[in-house]
Amino acid sequence: MILAELYFKLRKKPVPYYAKYPTWLLIWKPIRKYFNVVIIPNIPFSGLRVFCYKKIIGYKIGKNVFIGMKCYLDDLEPKSTIIEDNVVISYGCYFSLHGIDQKHTHIHIKKGAYLGMRTTIAAGKNGVVVGENTVIGAASLVLRNLPDNIKAAGVPAKILQSSD
Repeated sequence: MILAELYFKLRKKPVPYYAKYPTWLLIWKPIRKYFNVVIIPNIPFSGLRVFCYKKIIGYKIGKNVFIGMKCYLDDLEPKSTIIEDNVVISYGCYFSLHGIDQKHTHIHIKKGAYLGMRTTIAAGKNGVVVGENTVIGAASLVLRNLPDNIKAAGVPAKILQSSD
């Protein structure tokens, strides 16, 4: 995007990252955001919601996944969100992959995990991995990796029970 870079250079201001995006991406990003925040979370059928998250937005989502209504999956780097097979993400969950002074990280939810209603996953600077068959209680805040086969809840989420 040569014109945008030239505009900022002529004004003697630092060139922002988005000035280097191609034009098609500058057009697509707000459309993608609208679909991700307004349209897809309000689709009443889980299968159609998951299909749209995969095909329109670009998340990596496995088979037999349920994503509840009113969820917000961070769409700045959709390929950085990996949801494996047989995962349940209850209603109103939020995923965050970025923050102040932080590059885009990752969220990886392994097979058979269950996220209770209104769970928030904030990836932080190193990303977050939720282990296989891990159950996270409703309204929990996940800030760090959680191992396989545990139950966790709270703000921040703490391990309550291990099945090992």
